[in-house]
Amino acid sequence: LKWPEQERVFRMIPGLENAKFSRLGQMHRNTFINSPSLLHPTLQFRTREDLFFAGQITGVEGYTGNIATGLLAGLNAANWLTGKPLWTLPNSTMIGALCHYVTHAEPKYFQPMKANFDLLPKFADLIKDKQKRKLAYVNRALHDLEQYAAEHGFAILSPTN
Repeated sequence: LKWPEQERVFRMIPGLENAKFSRLGQMHRNTFINSPSLLHPTLQFRTREDLFFAGQITGVEGYTGNIATGLLAGLNAANWLTGKPLWTLPNSTMIGALCHYVTHAEPKYFQPMKANFDLLPKFADLIKDKQKRKLAYVNRALHDLEQYAAEHGFAILSPTN
């Protein structure tokens, strides 16, 4: 609703007839491509191999997800230029799950998504305690990423090494 209409509607509420509104609502609009129909899981454009997408335009929301997809798309672009294999991180990692979502969601209903635990593959056995479940997700992601790194010839750095 436009601001005059918002004020009119709010003034219909008893007690707000003479209220002074310091800030009214506005709509936030994201512009994004239909990534499931356009991108490979490597964030590479399906019909033009030398073009990679990342961030908000792909349907990833949030600073961390945008930065992570930018890093992955950049690394994949560098790998493509040098003839090295492109990376598709495990779905058990948050960036892998985000990339999987934006490239595998139903194209007809695709909407942007922020990183969240519901994107990750579920465990066979339900872990009821929320903190234990999140820790299990983290441990599985680290294990799977270390295995992926070993298979693809790169090292995982940690603060201890």
